[in-house]
Amino acid sequence: MHKYYEQFETCREHHIPFCSDACPFHLDFLDIQQKLTQNKYNTAYKALRNALVFPEIVAALCPAYCEKSCVRKDIDAPVRINLLEKTILSKATRKKPNEYNVPAKKGRIAVIGAGLSGMGFAFRLASKKYDVTVYEKEGQIGGHLSILLPEEVYLEDFKLQFQFEEYTLKLNSEVEDIEELAKEGYDVIYVATGKGGKDFGLLDMENAQPCKMLGDTAVFAGGSLCGKDTIHALADGINVARASEVFLKTRTLEYPVPEAPSKVVANEDLLVKTPAIPATDADGTFTDEEAVSEAARCIRCQCDACRTNCDLVGFFDKWPRTMRDEIIITSKPSKSLVHKNPAMRYINACTQCDLFSETCPSNIDLCDMVKNARYKIHTLDKTPGAFRQYFLRDMEFANGEFAAISKAAPGREKSAFAYFPGCNLGALHPGYVYESYKWLLAKEPDTGLLLKCCSVPVDWNGEEERHLEEIKKLKQDWEGLGKPMLVMACMTCRKHIRQYLPEIPTVSLYEVMAESGFEKNTRTMKQKTFAIFDPCSARNEKNVQSAVRALAASADLSIEELPKNDRHGCCGFGGMGEIAAPAFTDYVAKKRSQLSDDPYLVYCSNCRDIFRDRGKEAVHILDVLFDIDPKNHMRQPTVTERRQNRVVLKERLLREIWGEEMKNKPEESPYRLILSDDIRQKADKLKLLDEDICDVIRHSEETGRRTFDPETGHYKAYKEIGHITCWVEYGSMDNSAEYEIFNVYTHRMRIELEAVFNGKKVDL
Repeated sequence: MHKYYEQFETCREHHIPFCSDACPFHLDFLDIQQKLTQNKYNTAYKALRNALVFPEIVAALCPAYCEKSCVRKDIDAPVRINLLEKTILSKATRKKPNEYNVPAKKGRIAVIGAGLSGMGFAFRLASKKYDVTVYEKEGQIGGHLSILLPEEVYLEDFKLQFQFEEYTLKLNSEVEDIEELAKEGYDVIYVATGKGGKDFGLLDMENAQPCKMLGDTAVFAGGSLCGKDTIHALADGINVARASEVFLKTRTLEYPVPEAPSKVVANEDLLVKTPAIPATDADGTFTDEEAVSEAARCIRCQCDACRTNCDLVGFFDKWPRTMRDEIIITSKPSKSLVHKNPAMRYINACTQCDLFSETCPSNIDLCDMVKNARYKIHTLDKTPGAFRQYFLRDMEFANGEFAAISKAAPGREKSAFAYFPGCNLGALHPGYVYESYKWLLAKEPDTGLLLKCCSVPVDWNGEEERHLEEIKKLKQDWEGLGKPMLVMACMTCRKHIRQYLPEIPTVSLYEVMAESGFEKNTRTMKQKTFAIFDPCSARNEKNVQSAVRALAASADLSIEELPKNDRHGCCGFGGMGEIAAPAFTDYVAKKRSQLSDDPYLVYCSNCRDIFRDRGKEAVHILDVLFDIDPKNHMRQPTVTERRQNRVVLKERLLREIWGEEMKNKPEESPYRLILSDDIRQKADKLKLLDEDICDVIRHSEETGRRTFDPETGHYKAYKEIGHITCWVEYGSMDNSAEYEIFNVYTHRMRIELEAVFNGKKVDL
């Protein structure tokens, strides 16, 4: 897992916006903007002062480097950050700095030059309670500010910010010999003599930064002396103050170096044309409402492609580096009961849609890391069995004797083509597979059938060995059919087979139907306008997308496209999220459902399931083409009915296509269960089959391990079913084989049985 560390180092989550990057002080405008949207001028002023030191001076003189880099400049007009700063200064009512009783620090500091850079340097270290002395050859502080601003502006700002800071100011004190000054016991000297001032040899050193050691004294030069303009000169003083404090603490001499340019990637989908807001307040600044509106024009440039596009990152509210570290911790071997597995739920909830990897500007492959983590934690036997139990049992049934078919076309031993509808399509409704297969046979009689699960559940679960076994069986079935081209109805199956069995040629059912000129049914659906929903497994399948749209057009449907800024296509089904993190699946499904008020036209049975389960009207393209559910009234089948649908499908196909009778059928349930709609829905949410409930009742009746409530006449009983403990509250009907179910629930705890129950010795 540690191989992923290196790629995550390129993550841009900490890269600052373009405006902050262009600002000499790296002012956090996102913080300022957030405060402005609430008219919090006093806290905004404090943020300005913390970054700029002298906010009145900076606001008056800054040429707004930030605005020149604003991404809006090419759309309408940059956000007027400088005017927003002036608005803050105008409306803030608490500008007095806080007074802190902080003990003095060891370290003597000398500043040569009381211009803007020198005073900024002096303030930073004086506020940290170092002993600071400022030497100025003139009789006034401010340097060249006297020709840029009225004295009352800059002197008042100096006075305001320094009012609680102690420092020594020596006017009319020109320093002639810096070595003599160093001998006076200063630990740091900052040379800020201004443009054309004395540099004491600091600027004459070849291929060196303007700093050196004089004995035990660190000497730095900066500001206008080094060719900086006024605002960058102040920033120089602040940065050198930070380097000086590092020297005082570590005795390491390092001159501040420019930070690497930000590689933040702005979300261009947010760049909707919004003209700049005019300022109408009496002093030329914004009113409260105008300040909010102008600040809102900022699209908050951040590298958040992962949060915007990846549902997993957005829902669990974690940045990629944090997820990386938590995944590695979770993937470590440990037998300790207190070992934390912070990433267990989202590792198992990830839908493996690959959108994070596709949209990350740094090409970080979180999807692959999650997949490898699944394999790792399965090897360590750390994955909760309850997460995977339903999906693996469902796969086993789909590939078992009651549901699977691997047969060449009728009357043939081998086939050039074979229909691979996937395991869920027939479980949803037998007609989807039966009608589409009959159509394929009519178009191409040499079409066999390979009806089974593609084995993606074991891949989701991280079972490498078992997955390889299932893939091997699938390949053997394909070879037994004569190595046909597979006609795929499920895009998830197609994606999976392409990845693990690239030697198998595949084509989508919808491409075949569109190319064959599918004749629409004579009946038409009442609903005529649909928003088409492309599944994540078909996100990059342009031919398939075009084919589905052509088929919809042939059925006289009006198709609306979903917003392009949500290029996801994930309904939330993939992975094991429905059990590992059901709130996450609901979040994804709701997010996708809200993209359009129109009902969805889908061509993935999983998408249809997810949306219909959560109240979003969705129609499968096969509903339209084969008139399966013309009124869109088909009820969602329960987990038990899905199994029954597979059995019905196999029996019908064998009888009507091959003229064979199905030899083996599942045993009929020994009990008749009566469940209200609410209890049925709850059991379905818990992925409980009727046979599981019957199993609990049978165990209860045979062992007597149950409790009885005389007031309600209900029994409560439990039984371990695989990795879960299932509880059922039930009552006997007049017919001993008929039971009414009043409640069901499950948990992952195991119950230690005792040999004596209700005073009787029982079989454990």
